[in-house]
Amino acid sequence: MTQLIQLEIYQWLAPIIGLFFIYRTIVQYMRRKRTFVAMVVWILFWMSITLMAIIPNPVSMKIASILGFRSNVTAVIFVSIALLFLFVFYLSSTIEKLEHQMTDLVRKIAIDEKNKLNEQEDKEPAIPLKKNKKSKVG
Repeated sequence: MTQLIQLEIYQWLAPIIGLFFIYRTIVQYMRRKRTFVAMVVWILFWMSITLMAIIPNPVSMKIASILGFRSNVTAVIFVSIALLFLFVFYLSSTIEKLEHQMTDLVRKIAIDEKNKLNEQEDKEPAIPLKKNKKSKVG
């Protein structure tokens, strides 16, 4: 007699979400919105989430044995927190880089605007002459 495998909600929902984000990541890479390295990192991340959802016990036990934890739950929590810190570090580095680029761009625009104003002032006469169309005789 065959035995039906009872799947929990997360075991079919997580793979669907994972496949969607893998597809989305590949499309973003093809549209040049992601680098190759970022694409690989995100695909590996979503594949691991999908794998953890489909076969949670063997994967978590393997992670625990590799890292030397006695409990597979502790190992999964540790790896999850480590990944979160890694992503926060990456995001803060990216934000810092963007802030520097924006500061440099604003400075360049300000210098260009100042140079344009100086060029316009050099072309105009120092004292503007006003011509009166009507002259009053007194």
